[in-house]
This record gives sequence, structure tokens and C-alpha cells, in this order.
Amino acid sequence: MVYYDSHVHTAFSTDSDTQMEQMVLQGIQNGLHGLTFTDHMDYHFPQNGNWDAGESHPPFTFDLDAYFPQVKKLQEKYKDTIQIYCGVEIGLKEDAYGENVLLSQREQLDYCIGSTHLVHDMDPYDRQYWDAYDEKAGIEIYFEETLKNLKAKDIHIDTLGHLDYIVRYSPSGYRMYSYQMFADIIDEILRLIIDREISLEVNTAGYKNGGPMPNPNEDIIRRYRELGGERITFGSDAHETEQLCSRFHDAETIVRNAGFDYYVTFVHHKPVFHTWH
Repeated sequence: MVYYDSHVHTAFSTDSDTQMEQMVLQGIQNGLHGLTFTDHMDYHFPQNGNWDAGESHPPFTFDLDAYFPQVKKLQEKYKDTIQIYCGVEIGLKEDAYGENVLLSQREQLDYCIGSTHLVHDMDPYDRQYWDAYDEKAGIEIYFEETLKNLKAKDIHIDTLGHLDYIVRYSPSGYRMYSYQMFADIIDEILRLIIDREISLEVNTAGYKNGGPMPNPNEDIIRRYRELGGERITFGSDAHETEQLCSRFHDAETIVRNAGFDYYVTFVHHKPVFHTWH
């Protein structure tokens, strides 16, 4: 079983209202051994009116000076019950390079997810993106942007987040997507993360709202293993308590069938290997 959720959002993220302690209590109830808070830090996220972060900070950013003490407080309070780690989901973006380098070097962090959420300052969540590109081109450009973002070596990334995230929002609802359609660029991404010892996240939020797969899909997980990839992390991408470690059993089955003998979590950016039990 998977006892660690390595992708958890709270009210520090623009798109969540859930308090940190609520997530901790839910994790305990679910029988987790540990969870990692990974709230969104997407510097220079376009202010297009879809997200209201309030006047104190731009959308998809938060106050690190409040975040770190809150995590530490919960670590101390629940130290005998559940392991709590401090992470962040970094929105990879060319014009945020400098900020992301500095963020990824913060000594308080155990873990950094590197995720691509935007392409040319457009969010695939919005119809604007799909008005600009036909479906196949829009997906391919997203993978190209992901590869470009990953080549920024000075940003310390432990895990690549939700590799094929974009298909959650594709107009056809997954019908215009398969690993085989984009194999060349996906393989290039996988080889890069293997070479740099960046783990591949299996993100179960792809199952939300009737979605048929985690991100990335089963074929990509198998291909990662075929190419020599060994490091898998599990994340629910939970923004609400009921989403915490959701569908982990299904994701675990896919990963084990692909030939993985363990999964990883991170403490002070060092991998910890967990066998199935």
C-alpha cells in the first residue's frame, strides 16, 4: 500500500480553502504515515480575472514567512502520529526563472515539485488556450514547454509533476491523446528526468470528475520504467480533504504492474525508498 501523499494543497494555494490542520487530521484518519504540503508558487501567473488571490499577493503565490512556521507547528504537534514534510509546487515558467531558483534553494523545504501549468502565459484550464491551438498542437506545445522548463538546471526539482496534466482539459476529453501520438517528445522528457534523477509523479487528480487515468497515463509510466526510470512518487493533488490519497490503490496497481518495486518520498531533498507492504 501507499502510505505517503506527496502532493497536498491547502488554503495557502489560491485554488484551495482547506486549512493545513484539516489535511493532517484527514491524513491520520486515512491511515497515512506521512504527507507533504506542496502549495502552489507560480510566479508571474497571469491575472486574467479567473483567480482572486486577494490584495496581499498575486494569484498562485503565498507568504513563505507564514507558510514555513505553520508547517513546523504542525510537525511538532503531530510528530508522534504522522510525518509532515514541507514542500512546494513550483510553476515552471521562463520569466520566473530567477525567483524559482531562489525558491528551490530555501533550506526549509524538503521537496520541490516542478510543474508546467502555463504555455505562453495561457492556462489550458481556460477556453482561450484551445481557441489558440487545435487539440493536437496544443498538447504537443505543452510537452515542448515542459521539456524547455526542465532544462533550467539551477532550479532544484525533486519530482516532475503531472506530466500530461494538459489532457485533463482537452476539448475532446482524452480522445485525441495517447502516449504513442507524442512518443518522441515524451521520451525526451523521460530521458532527461532519468538522467537528472528527478522522480516521476503519479498524480491521481486525473481521476477527478470521471477522468479515466492518472497523470501521466499508464503507457508513460511503463515507458519510464523501460527507459530505466526507478523513482516514482504518489500525489493526490488534493485541494479538499476528501481528495487526500484518492484512488491510490488504482495508481499503485498500475505502478506495480509496470515493474516498480518501491516508491519514493523526500526528506531534505533526499529520496526515501518505500517497498510495498
